[in-house]
Amino acid sequence: MVDGMGITHIFSINAGRSGSDYLTELLAQATNTVSFHEGLPIMNGQPMRQFNNGDSDTLSQLMPLKMQEIQKKRKPGKIYCETNHSYIKGWGELIPDAYIPQESLGVIILNRDIQKTVHSLLRVHEAPGTSEWSRTWYLEPDASQNLSPPPDKADPYDLCAWYVDEIRLRTKTYQKRFPRITYFECNLEQLNDYEFVLKLFETFGLNPTSELKAVCGRPLNTRTEWPKVSLDEILAPPKYPSADSLPQNERAVLVAKMIEYLHQHRADDIRVAKPDLAMGGTLASDSARIVAHAVPELEIIFQYSLAFTETERILLRDFLRSHSPRDLMFIAVKPPQIAGEPSCYDFNSPIGIGSLVRQLGPAGLFKTVWMMANGLWGKDYTHRQAK
Repeated sequence: MVDGMGITHIFSINAGRSGSDYLTELLAQATNTVSFHEGLPIMNGQPMRQFNNGDSDTLSQLMPLKMQEIQKKRKPGKIYCETNHSYIKGWGELIPDAYIPQESLGVIILNRDIQKTVHSLLRVHEAPGTSEWSRTWYLEPDASQNLSPPPDKADPYDLCAWYVDEIRLRTKTYQKRFPRITYFECNLEQLNDYEFVLKLFETFGLNPTSELKAVCGRPLNTRTEWPKVSLDEILAPPKYPSADSLPQNERAVLVAKMIEYLHQHRADDIRVAKPDLAMGGTLASDSARIVAHAVPELEIIFQYSLAFTETERILLRDFLRSHSPRDLMFIAVKPPQIAGEPSCYDFNSPIGIGSLVRQLGPAGLFKTVWMMANGLWGKDYTHRQAK
C-alpha cells in the first residue's frame, strides 16, 4: 500500500562497492516500484562533506530539490526506491519526519563481507580521503562527525576498512534515532537467493514480476574498466615516489607527458572507444579503461607512482578531455583554472536540456532529440525506468 497506508519510500544503508546497484535492479523487479541507484541530486560532494563536519546548512538547502526530484520520478501508486550510499552520510538524517514519516520509510541495511568490500574499493583506487574524487563519494577520515577514527598512519587498506566499519557504526546509531522506520538487514550473498529476496519483497509490500528470479545472482556494476588484480598486488609497496609529491607545475607537465604517451601507444584503443549511449554518449568508461590498464606501464616509464593519488584522477580527467573535449561527463566534472590541480565535482544539479546542449555543442540538440526518441532522456543514469 502507498500514500498514507504503508511504506511509500525505500532507501538503503551501505558502504560503496557493497552491491547497491544490484539491489537497485532487484527492487526494479516489482510491479509497484520505481527504482534508482543514485537519483540526481546525489547529495554527495561538498554539501555532504560540510554535513560531516557539523554544518548541515548546504545539504538542508538541497533537500527540497531532492524531494521534488523524488516525487517527479515516483509515479502514482508506486513505491520510490533509491539505493544511494550517500544516504547514511548525510541526507538520510534529514528526511525522516521532516519530509516523510518514519512509518512510511523502509530502509534496507545492505552489508558485504568487509574483505571483499575493501578489495573492491582498492581495486578501483578509491581509498577514502586520498583524492578529491574519493572525498566526493566517501567519508573523510578526519571529519568531525565521525564515530571512530582510522588508525594512525593509515594506509589505503586501513582507510577502506575504517570506512566500512564507520558505516556500520552509523547504521546502529541511525536505527536508535529513528526506531519507527521499517528495517531489513541482509548481506549481498543473501540477495543471490531468490527465496530470501521474496522475504525482502514481502517485508515492504513489493509485488515481484516474473523476471525477478532471472535477475537474482546476476552481478552488476563490476567496474570492468579496472584490471582484476589480487589484494597482495594492490598493497605491494610502491616502487616509485608518489606523483603527488611533485610541485603543481611539475605534476601538470608529468600528466601532459603521460597523455601524449597514451595517444602514441594507445591510439587504436582510443579510436575504438565506445560511447555509452544510455548515459548520453559519454566516453568516460572506455577512457578510464585505457588509463587504468596502462597505469603499471606509465609508472615504469615515468618513474612515479599513480595508485591512490590525486595525480591519477587528474590524468583520468585530462585524458578524457584530450580526446572527448565536449564529453557529457564535464557537466559534473569541473576542471580547475590552473593545470595540475584537482577537479571540483558537482553531482547535485539535475541535467536539463539547456545544460546538455551547452556541453555537447552544435550536436547537443540533435543528441537530445535522439535520446528522447529512444526513451533515454530523463532516465536516472543507472537506467531503472518506471514501469
